[in-house]
Amino acid sequence: MARLHDSPAHPSPRGPPPEYSSLLDAVLASMGEGLLVADEHQHLVFINPKGEHILGMGPTDEPVSRWPVHFGLYLPDQVTLYPSERLPMSRALRGETVSRAEVFLRNASRPAGTWLHVSSSPVRDGAGQVRGGASVISDVTDFKRAEDAAREGEEKYRSLYNTTPVMMQSIDPRGRLISVSDYWLSTLGYARAEVLGRESVEFLTPESRRYAREVVLPEYYKTGVCKDVPYQLVKKDGQLIDVLLSAIVERDTSGKMVRSLAVLNDVTERKRTEEALQESEQRLRAILDNAPTVFFLLDTQERFLFVNREWERLFHRTRQQVAGRTVFDVFPRDIAETLHQANRDIFQSRVPVQREERLPHDDGIHVHLTQKFPLLDANGVAYALCGVATDITERKRMEVSQRFLAEASSELVASLDPETTLQRVAELAVPLLAELCVFFVRTDGVGLRPVAVADRSPARAASVREFLRRHPPEPESLHGPARVLATGESEVSEASQGLWDPDELPEDLRPLDDRPSLGVPLQARGRTLGVLYLLSPDPGRTYSPAELALTEELGRRAAFSIDNAQLYCSAQESIRARDEFLSIASHELKTPLTSMRLRVQQMESVLVGARPLPPERVKRMLEVFESQLQRLSHLAEHLLDVSRVNEKRIDLHLEEMDLMAVARHVAGHVAEQLQKAGCEFELVAREPVWGSWDRLRLEQVMLNLLTNAMKYGAGHPIRMEVAKHLGRARLTVEDQGMGIPFESQARIFERFERASSRNYGGLGLGLFITRRIVEAHGGSIRVESEPDHGAKFIVELSPHAA
Repeated sequence: MARLHDSPAHPSPRGPPPEYSSLLDAVLASMGEGLLVADEHQHLVFINPKGEHILGMGPTDEPVSRWPVHFGLYLPDQVTLYPSERLPMSRALRGETVSRAEVFLRNASRPAGTWLHVSSSPVRDGAGQVRGGASVISDVTDFKRAEDAAREGEEKYRSLYNTTPVMMQSIDPRGRLISVSDYWLSTLGYARAEVLGRESVEFLTPESRRYAREVVLPEYYKTGVCKDVPYQLVKKDGQLIDVLLSAIVERDTSGKMVRSLAVLNDVTERKRTEEALQESEQRLRAILDNAPTVFFLLDTQERFLFVNREWERLFHRTRQQVAGRTVFDVFPRDIAETLHQANRDIFQSRVPVQREERLPHDDGIHVHLTQKFPLLDANGVAYALCGVATDITERKRMEVSQRFLAEASSELVASLDPETTLQRVAELAVPLLAELCVFFVRTDGVGLRPVAVADRSPARAASVREFLRRHPPEPESLHGPARVLATGESEVSEASQGLWDPDELPEDLRPLDDRPSLGVPLQARGRTLGVLYLLSPDPGRTYSPAELALTEELGRRAAFSIDNAQLYCSAQESIRARDEFLSIASHELKTPLTSMRLRVQQMESVLVGARPLPPERVKRMLEVFESQLQRLSHLAEHLLDVSRVNEKRIDLHLEEMDLMAVARHVAGHVAEQLQKAGCEFELVAREPVWGSWDRLRLEQVMLNLLTNAMKYGAGHPIRMEVAKHLGRARLTVEDQGMGIPFESQARIFERFERASSRNYGGLGLGLFITRRIVEAHGGSIRVESEPDHGAKFIVELSPHAA
């Protein structure tokens, strides 16, 4: 076993002991993963039994470029043959390292198909040149046992070492051959007459002859015995053979040497095998040292016999440092105790085991999927334990992340109440992702409002919610939720900057201050609706890129849930507005029609009675008809306009004009209506205001504003002013009527909205149309008003419409 750790430059002349070969063979044949080695010419030079079992076929002369066709290797779509240039082994031969590539295998031996994970690494010589590649393949469909293959390998090597030929010879006291066996002669190719009487050392190579005369024979003549002396003999045809010579001296009664009897074991093939094994050992070491997975060997006392470079890299100890040490010398006590229990069970049961193990890395505890199996001797006794471990921490994290996202998505679609839904999701994020989780939503006039707060402590969550309600994040902050909202970009920080002012925190919230934080925007359809903000569950650990990606995905899903809820509310509001509009329109259209119907009935009754109708009465009836028809025409025009502006089909016919002249024209047109409404009218226009606008549309704006002022300010003065203001044109219409409540001032410019009850009539479209016309000119409109103190509508226009 020591040769797994030490590769001497000159192998022992005795050759490797059988138990060492058994160990080497057991490692190769009993591994739970397949091993394939190709040379730099793309030829398969080694495949272990597990590899043959997984692939369903044995070695092949096909080059690596033909492996997809030969073995039946497909991309994960199970249809497309794996491109040969992308094959992990091909990449390894180009000097790349490939970790856990997914390959689908299907051939005559595996008609149902098998899923593989393939990891490949280049095998380099001492100069760093690529001399081949090694692939580790794992059958992730079903892990098979490799004990039978290991036993077959042991028997093969044992047979190799136990079938050595034997030669015999005798020499006299002067070292001359006095007899040789037939096998000696047939092996070296001599006739007996050619060798008898000659010194035995004559048939050795010069180096062996010098070693015999200077070292072996002087000691041998003294002691009368030698055992397994390594020599090289020269056959008659010049070929060399390696032997191990054991001899004993035959003495007479006086103790004088009579002759010597020697047995020569031909170990030429054995030495070649030893050299091949040494080369194989070096190849195995290269494979194990370049593998992306962890390999290790333990003896029956659970002491380390071997670890590969990946083990050394992960745990920062060399194989020399851990050789002969136990897991208790290497790992923390609690982890070592768990490993010890598992190892002891495997030695006792002699059954391979696959299990998940928690091991310490630089960045914390990682989860390894470890295959452990005992190595058994010919009597079935376990003499070592082999382990192969793969880090599956990222896979486990992905599984946890996918489960979390699935649960969160289920909650997000369970309700159209965004606050209730987000609260459930926030509670899911604690403690998996955060110590504290807050969902902020943008609210007009308020900024960021916390709509969902979750903490490990429910009582502290309530305190956080109340504190953030009274002290929302500063809108101008360079960090924290405000920055995420302003930039639309995520922020990972080592402290919770910008979330709150530390000096204002109450005592129970101070443990949350200065924790690593993570903020992600809630974005949907190009809009940032709010911010998801987390404080790390570990005060000393910032969020990783994987956690950032997971939180961003959660933020996207939450944003779409909020957006859907808002769209639903908007649709409900549209339905409400539509129903109200239909009610208003029905009322508004019915009123003039009813009035006209009454006048028709009056005229009909007069005409049937054949009584002459005074001209004045006919005139009044016609005036009523004209007034009501004008009202119907006005309603129809508003409906047509709202259809156009809602579809953004306002066509502007721009021309140079004086806004003051337009105002005077409109004032003259409504003079009679102002008089009927009892409104004293004042037009203020001190100087010409020139610009490029659509005359008819601006007349419509003035008429709508004046009509609105007459409706809600009847009996009170109305003032309209046209002036220049900061390089722009300003139109102001002011009345002294009932005024508009502050909470209604933003919505009166929307469709079907009115400042007061329906008692004032109208479709609620005039101000909506006005706003759209002003915006089409690149201008703006706003209102200033207080209840019972009238209203002032202010329109500002650029000299040149957009």
